[in-house]
Amino acid sequence: MANAQTQPEQKAGQKEDKLRFGFTFFNVWSTVKGNTPEIFTKPSLGGNLKMEYYPLDFLGITAGVGYQQRGFGLTLPDTGFVAPSLNTYRNRIRTNNVEFPIGIILKTPKPIAGGSTWLMATIGVSPLYMFEANDVYLSVEDGFHIVKDVTSSFNQSDMPIFVSIGPEIDTSAGFLQVQFIGSFGTSEVFTGINNPNGYTGKNRFLGFSIGCTF
Repeated sequence: MANAQTQPEQKAGQKEDKLRFGFTFFNVWSTVKGNTPEIFTKPSLGGNLKMEYYPLDFLGITAGVGYQQRGFGLTLPDTGFVAPSLNTYRNRIRTNNVEFPIGIILKTPKPIAGGSTWLMATIGVSPLYMFEANDVYLSVEDGFHIVKDVTSSFNQSDMPIFVSIGPEIDTSAGFLQVQFIGSFGTSEVFTGINNPNGYTGKNRFLGFSIGCTF
């Protein structure tokens, strides 16, 4: 009789909180997809603070604010400077962005592994404001990188669509979320300033995120 009364209490205590707060760290590879043949993807870091609300066990909404680096690498002509082919992958365009992700979360209604792991997927938009863009030439010999402000060459707003999927694990202290994520810009990246070749393109990144909610 005591066991029958205890089991419902344990089920109710499996951290089924409707409202959660947490953070996410992003490690992604970013680029611009368009008619720009001489660029390559580059690593970009970011993070945000977020809240999640679950009106149903399998359905939730999320909103947050954070910082995300974006941009791409520029393939320069091989001039033989320093060493053959060494200088061609040193140039980076790094954009610094404040983002406001908003999305819908779908989860498996019941755990899928060991009673403490769910599969979750999120889709949404992440309006951003790009407050700074730098052209960075990496000087690996002495560490004195050449940095030039090129903010005026890039549009400062975008509304990328993002999709993520991966496991959520109840650690008893919180929910650990490990996700594969993709982000796809919807607005033109380049302005007409310092763009003699008329390049066009849109933001894109693929990578992983790890986060926790409480």
